[in-house]
Amino acid sequence: MTDPGRRRTAVTVACAMSLSMILAACATPATPAASATAARASTPLPPSVSASAASPAPASTGSSASPGSGAPSGAVEDPSLLAALPATVDGIDVTLEHQAFLDAVADPAFAQHVRRAAFGVAVSGGDLVSGVVAEPEPGTYSEAFFRDWRDTFNQGACGQAGGVVGNAETQIGDRTVYIATCAGDLRTYHTWLPSRGVIVSAFALGGKRFGEALMEGLRP
Repeated sequence: MTDPGRRRTAVTVACAMSLSMILAACATPATPAASATAARASTPLPPSVSASAASPAPASTGSSASPGSGAPSGAVEDPSLLAALPATVDGIDVTLEHQAFLDAVADPAFAQHVRRAAFGVAVSGGDLVSGVVAEPEPGTYSEAFFRDWRDTFNQGACGQAGGVVGNAETQIGDRTVYIATCAGDLRTYHTWLPSRGVIVSAFALGGKRFGEALMEGLRP
């Protein structure tokens, strides 16, 4: 039986990622126009977004934590994990997204299953990608864990954007990448980097396919 806390962890991550994208994906129907507007506004994620996609989580008490510090939940933000992501996507810098980490660690289930994590984002007009590099707690990762992570992550991202309308498995570089398409043109991407011991998951939106570019540029 799937661990409910483990499933909630992936939903929490999905709904904590990207200031702009998750406002579009989890709070309102995702359309390119709405998402691009949210991206330009750079509005912080309200705590109610995570609560609507999973069981209620307490508001973050770690807003004063600095990158690289332990969050109140016990999970640690480690910006060095972003070394697994490309430095740029289509010429746009991938930058640390500290607030997304704070939103994620507000849920105790995150600390139970994730040891370290860092969130990065690249935005250019209506094209954007937001990715998380997450190191599971020792002994946590398995094929079943990764499958549950993908499924619940996709549900969290697509649940308020018309749902998942397609799933695919492909090779990008020498890695297997799992791609889900939501209604409203939102896509999610997942891969496992065994040499680093991390999961990389991302949302992307826009015609330039930042998601594919992010996955292609991973540095295992």
